[in-house]
Amino acid sequence: MTRNPAWRKAQQAQADMKREAVLQEAANVFNMKGYHATSLADVAERLHITKTALYYYVKNKNDLLYQCYVRSLEEIDQARDEANRNGTSGLDKICKYASSEAFTTHEPAALLNEIDAIEDPRKRAELKKRLAQAQESVTAWVEEGIADKSIAKCDPDLAGRFVMGAFNWVPRWIAGSSLSMDEITRYFVELTRKTLAP
Repeated sequence: MTRNPAWRKAQQAQADMKREAVLQEAANVFNMKGYHATSLADVAERLHITKTALYYYVKNKNDLLYQCYVRSLEEIDQARDEANRNGTSGLDKICKYASSEAFTTHEPAALLNEIDAIEDPRKRAELKKRLAQAQESVTAWVEEGIADKSIAKCDPDLAGRFVMGAFNWVPRWIAGSSLSMDEITRYFVELTRKTLAP
């Protein structure tokens, strides 16, 4: 008996939600312990499922890391598009980007610092290319900000690398802080604004 489309759609939505939960929790654990110190058993324990159940979603720990990267980069791409649509100047685009969910949730961004742990060279190259595109966007916004006078004259490439490097560490800062993620984000965005403004 063939199940109706509505039932299949509901099943798919449930599977997607479970996969999202796996990736969120895995990224959290990777960020807290580091990739090499994390096991699939650690992730399974945090999710209150068996290690065997994780294999429904991933092939192994390295595949899990790769999927976390892909998810994170998808959020970064969305944040870039929204900043381009809604930002009023180069500096404003950078600040909107920094305050987006791509950098203000605990789980996604910091693990990008372990990109060399991806074992498949093609996948690693793909992720590095996408990360480089994100870096180029920030550098372009610095150049735009210099042109529209919202950013002080500086080396756009170095300034872009400085800002993007800080973005990638925001989720790790919260681990040792008594401040909430919102408080850290507001402080970081204001600090970025003051640092780059004329």
